[in-house]
Amino acid sequence: MRQRTKSSCPRFAVRLSGAVLAFALTGCATQPAPATDGAPGILSGFVHGLIAIPALLASLVLEVRVYAFPNSGFWYDLGFCGGFGVGMALLALPIIPFIGGYLTRRN
Repeated sequence: MRQRTKSSCPRFAVRLSGAVLAFALTGCATQPAPATDGAPGILSGFVHGLIAIPALLASLVLEVRVYAFPNSGFWYDLGFCGGFGVGMALLALPIIPFIGGYLTRRN
């Protein structure tokens, strides 16, 4: 006769109810309406993306924000992502020759 194994249904129900509760509570969150006049745009977003890593490190000891709010929305986000990507590429460029040399080295 087969032994009955412990059901995982109660665990699943607890996790599902926790997820539903989390989504329900975050649905109530609001942000203040952004002021659009004088808000940072795509160029400011690009510069903020370039300096995101140093700003993140500085925010550990100083009161520095990594991301500007309020901003102009999509255009600021686009500039921030572009600047962050360029910044990561600039950080990776000095390392790439060493990785390539390591991978192609013959022993």
